Amino acid sequence: MRHGVRRTSSTTIDFDQARTILARAYGDLSARLLGPSRRFVVDSSSVDLDGVPGELGPVGLDRLYYGSENLNRLTLPDDGLVIILLRGGSLAADDGRDEARLGPGDAYLLAPDRVHRMRTTDLAERVVRLGGTTLGRVAADATGIAPERLVFHRSRPVSPAHARHWAASLRAAVATVRALDGARDQPLLRAQVVHGLSLAALAVFPNSALDAVTDPARRSPGWTAPASVRRAIGHIEAHADRALSIREIADAAGVSPRALQVAFRRHRDQTPSDHLREVRLRRAHRDLQQADPTAGATVAEVAARWGFAHSGRFATAYRRAYGVSPAHTLRA
Repeated sequence: MRHGVRRTSSTTIDFDQARTILARAYGDLSARLLGPSRRFVVDSSSVDLDGVPGELGPVGLDRLYYGSENLNRLTLPDDGLVIILLRGGSLAADDGRDEARLGPGDAYLLAPDRVHRMRTTDLAERVVRLGGTTLGRVAADATGIAPERLVFHRSRPVSPAHARHWAASLRAAVATVRALDGARDQPLLRAQVVHGLSLAALAVFPNSALDAVTDPARRSPGWTAPASVRRAIGHIEAHADRALSIREIADAAGVSPRALQVAFRRHRDQTPSDHLREVRLRRAHRDLQQADPTAGATVAEVAARWGFAHSGRFATAYRRAYGVSPAHTLRA
């Protein structure tokens, strides 16, 4: 493992070996080959990212091809959750609550409290492995529900547009992972991947956290004194160089995450995350002013240090704030 990132890959045409590989990645699996054995192959590549201790757990991103036709029965680990995005082939799934026939472009969630029966044909897919504990924490930060109350109701996205949002979120996560390759440890970028995919899962698939924010009868969390906002800002300023969750910031401010969100909107017309990005942009500006390009300093390195994985978005935000490109500041 280097810098919190581990990459593995495997290819096999041996059915028993393939079943062992898939079970090790996803849980209790039984499988039966239905199609021609000459077309059977499992080709997989995986990236596993460490999380942030005490805040966000790890995440796994897989690319999988599962050849021929197979009948599978899968039960995930207790804290496991898997989301698949089909890129080719077909999948017929039944988890005892939902039945679905899926093709390229479709997304599907496998929850740990169900037995998943799946018939696959030449399946090509992108897979995300997330922890239920991490999702519960992110849901609590975003909506105020208790982490243990997070339950996913259905396995299909809310709508086709939501499925497209999941695909876009996954592309963004993969792009960030590429930014980690060959770099020094970047915990902010790793946290960005875990947090971004968790929020996308909560937004895309029907669940109790989504119910909480879309229920018009939900009570307002009430007013929070400006002093709490000032305490939150002080904590952000002091710790902007490490991964910060909304819950940690709210704890430092002495209020609930939801109340802090409301207070920031009321008194600053922004979210705590907006302010955190502003602080990190200022720190990146300072570092670019002080950096020496002749000694090997680069815009990408400074941007990554402060949690900006996408150079284009960083450059746009930087130019909006300072009127010049980050490269201009570095060369000045």
